[in-house]
Amino acid sequence: MTVAIFFYAIYRAAVGPTDSGTNFGNVAFFGLWWTPVMLLSLVFLGRIWCYFCPMGAIVRFTQRFGLKRHFPMYTRKWVVFGLPVSVLSVTALSFAMARWPMYKVGVAYTPRLIPYYWLTILGVAVGVSLVYQRQAFCRYVCPATGVMSVTSKFSPLEIAQKKQTGVQCATLEYESEFLSTDRRCTACMKCTTENPDEDVELRFRWPGAKAVTERIPLVDEALIALVIWAVFPIDHVLGGPVEETTLVGSLPGFLAPTAAYAVSIIATILAFTAVNRLASGWSGLDWKTSFTKFGLAYAPLGIMFTLGAHAIGGLLEDGGHTLNVFMGGLGIPLTLPAGASPAIVSAWDQFFVTGWLWIAVLWSAVIAWQVASAMTDSKQRALKAFAPHFALMAGSTFVVASVLATHG
Repeated sequence: MTVAIFFYAIYRAAVGPTDSGTNFGNVAFFGLWWTPVMLLSLVFLGRIWCYFCPMGAIVRFTQRFGLKRHFPMYTRKWVVFGLPVSVLSVTALSFAMARWPMYKVGVAYTPRLIPYYWLTILGVAVGVSLVYQRQAFCRYVCPATGVMSVTSKFSPLEIAQKKQTGVQCATLEYESEFLSTDRRCTACMKCTTENPDEDVELRFRWPGAKAVTERIPLVDEALIALVIWAVFPIDHVLGGPVEETTLVGSLPGFLAPTAAYAVSIIATILAFTAVNRLASGWSGLDWKTSFTKFGLAYAPLGIMFTLGAHAIGGLLEDGGHTLNVFMGGLGIPLTLPAGASPAIVSAWDQFFVTGWLWIAVLWSAVIAWQVASAMTDSKQRALKAFAPHFALMAGSTFVVASVLATHG
């Protein structure tokens, strides 16, 4: 079903209205699928989205005819600026590159560009699956998989097992003999269909606890968390002012927003690295180890921003209209109100700046303190490791909130 809707949405994007607000394909992909459906599922249900993803279904089909080679394992590390990164860092790059045409080239607002965008990603997915086995595209290349591996750590739910089932699983790559973590789970459900006698549990946990207790922490996932923060909210809010500077603004065409986008990501990672160097030196921690742990603590800043601004805010402002267009495109007429009342939308916008963003800081700060406490042997050292990171979290949020309050 999802594969059929996927191709139908591509077709309707190509032949439907040029107005993005009334084009079924545009609404299906960027008004409903990407946000809020996919985002809400990531935040509350971890990686369960993979079970419904049309790209995953296509990959599972095409890999049957492939060469079935093993994808390069994450254990093959390269040292980049003193950090041991692996092939998993491709997912940070693929996410950043996938978002770039959406908002910097205008794919999310130009229905006629949507077929080129999704067919390009589909071509890469099919190409990878014809060479590598076990849904390599979904686990290592997909623009969303790296984000999922990070956001799933902050979900209150996790799909996992307690004992070995004998079913080959993607998590075997993480030195586990069974589905002990949903880190790279693609929700293929082999662990239930191939061995139905073994239970697969839906575990409850404190949101973010996995970022502290992860058995095999990876620098790559810390980089992904920082890119999430860099994209939402740093570039989303501060990218505009950067683009308006004389140096960047003088660039032709979409090079100006592209340069601002790159500056946002690079500046965010450099700022975190500098603060982490300061914190680790002050507290006596190894900066490489603390880079991974504290990097993950910044993810809630990006998760909460996009959840509040795009999922909740978008539904309040335009949710009814989005559902009307989507269901109408499927032949089911709906006449829901376009959105909530202006008073409710205004109240949410105000709370978003004055309260929601600071809840995100509190969430990140709690995780950062847990990380600091776990990595040090005294509260004094923990405070030294924690304080610079909290200052960066709070300071950057203050700047973002101030810009939003001023410019909206």
